[in-house]
Amino acid sequence: MTSNLPEKTYTETQLTRATVTSRVIGWLQGGAVVLGGAILLRFLGWIPVIIGLVVVGWVLMKLLSRSKNQKDEDEQ
Repeated sequence: MTSNLPEKTYTETQLTRATVTSRVIGWLQGGAVVLGGAILLRFLGWIPVIIGLVVVGWVLMKLLSRSKNQKDEDEQ
């Protein structure tokens, strides 16, 4: 599938610049997510946090109980 693509050679400067740029973009994205979460928590309060914890707990319970059921079926 990639045999029809032209071969490109990158210089060390281009690779370094791409690495630094991707790190900066990652930090900006992470900061935006944290800031957005803080603003959302400020406006909505603790209700979404509690709902999120309940959902995560429910999913973990389902995953753990499913693995036990599969082990029982495998033993039979």
